[in-house]
Amino acid sequence: MFNSNTSVLNDLWPFLRLSGRYGGRFSLGFLLGLVTLVSSVGLLALSGWFITATALAGLTVATAQVFNFLTPGAGVRGFSIARTAGRYGERLVSHDATFRLLAHLRTWFFEKVEPLAPSGLRKYRQADLLNRLVADIDTLDGLYLRLVSPLLLAVAGSCALVILAAIYSGSVAILLAIILSVCLLVLPALFFRLGRQPGEDLVRERSQLRVQLLDYVAGQTELQLLGAVSRYRTRVEQAEEKVLTTEHQVNRVTALSLLLITALTVSTVTGVLWFGARDMAVAGLSGPLVVMLVLATMAAFEAIMPLPGAFQMLGQTQRAASRLRDITEQKPTVVFPEKSIKGVSPEGRVKLQSVEFSYVPSVPVLQNFDLTLEAGERVALMGATGCGKSSVLQLLTRDWPLGRGSIELDGLPLEQFCEQDLRSRMAVMPQRIHIFSASLRDNLLLACGDRSSEVDDRELLKILEQVGLDHLATEDQLLDIWLGSAGRALSGGEQRRVGLARVLLRLRDSKCRLVLLDEPTEGLDPETEKKMVEVLEQLLGDRTLLVVTHRHALLKLVQRVVRVGN
Repeated sequence: MFNSNTSVLNDLWPFLRLSGRYGGRFSLGFLLGLVTLVSSVGLLALSGWFITATALAGLTVATAQVFNFLTPGAGVRGFSIARTAGRYGERLVSHDATFRLLAHLRTWFFEKVEPLAPSGLRKYRQADLLNRLVADIDTLDGLYLRLVSPLLLAVAGSCALVILAAIYSGSVAILLAIILSVCLLVLPALFFRLGRQPGEDLVRERSQLRVQLLDYVAGQTELQLLGAVSRYRTRVEQAEEKVLTTEHQVNRVTALSLLLITALTVSTVTGVLWFGARDMAVAGLSGPLVVMLVLATMAAFEAIMPLPGAFQMLGQTQRAASRLRDITEQKPTVVFPEKSIKGVSPEGRVKLQSVEFSYVPSVPVLQNFDLTLEAGERVALMGATGCGKSSVLQLLTRDWPLGRGSIELDGLPLEQFCEQDLRSRMAVMPQRIHIFSASLRDNLLLACGDRSSEVDDRELLKILEQVGLDHLATEDQLLDIWLGSAGRALSGGEQRRVGLARVLLRLRDSKCRLVLLDEPTEGLDPETEKKMVEVLEQLLGDRTLLVVTHRHALLKLVQRVVRVGN
C-alpha cells in the first residue's frame, strides 16, 4: 500500500506543483467552498432547531409570547444567502482556476514535446499524442475539483461537526468522531483500491478507441479502395466493447460507493438520534438541540459523499498523469545552446565531414558522407529512395542528432548555434508540407516569425501569384480563405506551392543565406514545375542552395550533382 501511495504521489506531484501558480485562486475557491459547507450545515441545523423550538414554544401562550422568533429567522435567511453566494462564488473561482490551469498544462506539455520532435516522438502515433494533449489533460481537471478540494472540505466539515456536537453532547461527539474518522481514512483507501485498475484500464482503452476511430475515419478512401472497411470497423467495435465493459465495472464501484455512504449516513443519523434521546433523559439535553445535531449530521455528510467517487477516479487521474510524464520527462536528443558565438556572419557555407547517421542502430543510413558547399554554391542531392538524401537536410536543421563526424555552418560547428540563430540563417522546405487550420494569410506568415508584422498583404498576394495559387479565390478573399480540415482542401501540388511561398517569404530576410529544399516540385505538372524553377532562379540570388530531387527539371538551378549512396 505504501508503494502504491508513493507511485500516486510521484505521478501527480508535477501537476500539483504546476497548479501552484494559481494557488491564490484555488485557495479562494476553497474558502468559498468552506463558507458554503458551513452555511449548509448551519442552515439545516438552525432550521431544524427553529422549527422544533417554535413548535414547543407554541404549546403554551406564555412560552409563545417570550420566544424570540426574529434572531433565528434572521440567521436562517443569513445562512441561506451565504450558501447561495458561496456556492456561486466557489464554482466561479474554482472552475476559472481549473480552466486556466488546463490551458497552462497544454502550453507546458507542448513546450515539453516540441524539443523532442521528431527523434523523441517516433514511437508515438500522432493520434496518441493528440489524445494525451487533449483527453489526458482533461482528465486532470478533477485533480483539484474532485479530489483536493473535496478532501479538504470533508476534513474541515468533520472537525467542525465534532466540535459543534461536543458543545452539547459528549457521547454524540465521540460517536461522530469515530464514524467520521473511519469515513475519512477507510473510504478513500477502499475505493481507490477498488477503482484503480478499472480506472487505469479505462484511460488506456479510451485512448485505443480514439486511435482506432481516427484511423477508421481518416483512412476511408484507402480502406474503400482496399476493401478493408469492415475489418477496421470491427476493430473499432471491439475497442468500443472493451470501453463499455470497463465503464460497467467503474459504474458498479460507483453504485457500491453510493450504497455504502447512504448506509453510513443513515446509521450515523440513527446513532446521533439515539444518543441524543438518551442525553435528553439523562443530561437534560433539549429536544430542539437533538434535532439540530441530527440535521447538522445529515448536512455534514454532504461533504463526505464525494470522497469515495473522488478516490475511485484517482486511478484514472494517475494513469493520465503517468502517460503525460512518459513524454514530458524525456530528455531531448538534440539540445541547443542558449546563445550563439557572436561574430559569425551568415554566408551559407556548409561542410559535412565523415558523417555517419542511422535511425536504428543496426541499420546505417549515411556512412562516411562528405559534402562541402561554398557560399552561393548550388548543389543537388540525388540517389535511390532511402539512401539518406532527406536525412542530410534533417541533420543540417538538427532535427536528428548526429551520429559521428562533424557538420559546420559558416565555419562554426552546428552544435554551437542557438536554435533561433540557426533557423534565421536558412529557409527550409520539407518533403511533407503541413497546412494548419487557419487562414491562408496565417499559413504564409508562419515563415516570417516575429517579423510577420513587416509583411503587408500586397507582398503576400504577389508571392501567391508567383507560385500560382491566386486561383484559389478572388483577390479580396484570397488571403482570408480558411485552410485545413475545417476549410478549403488543397491538393498535393497546391500544398507544395504553399511550402514554396513560405520559402520565398524567408528569402526576404537578409540573414537567410542557406536554402534547403526537399522535392520542391513533387506532384506538379511539367508546366507549373517549369514556372517554379524560373521563380526560384530569379529570387535565389547568391544564396547557397541544397536541393533533394529526382526530377531533372530542377537541375537547371544547380551547378553540380552529388550522388548519395551506392
